[in-house]
Amino acid sequence: MIEQIRSYMTTEDQTIEQLVQDPLASINHMVLPKGESIPALQTFSTAYMMVTEGILGLRLDRQREHLYSKGSIITIPAYTTLSISCRGGSTMKLFMIKPNEITQPIHHK
Repeated sequence: MIEQIRSYMTTEDQTIEQLVQDPLASINHMVLPKGESIPALQTFSTAYMMVTEGILGLRLDRQREHLYSKGSIITIPAYTTLSISCRGGSTMKLFMIKPNEITQPIHHK
């Protein structure tokens, strides 16, 4: 078996878990219960947020908050400050994928 298998938590409790951290990309899984938010953070590379449940409230830099529902994929530019909140009546879940800079060639077998 050459593939790697990872799993993520299937909870309704507030969770931020790092699923993948390798030379190509990092993938985080986030769960926010109704009305919860996390402190503002800055992304140093382009980030892709994939909303899988609920409604994401997202504020980028000084923009007003925008709402994104299940099925939305949002591209966030590098060096952007983001604030994330759960909006709506249920738990919000998303995956954040961030490609890492490749500084050396990657050789595949």
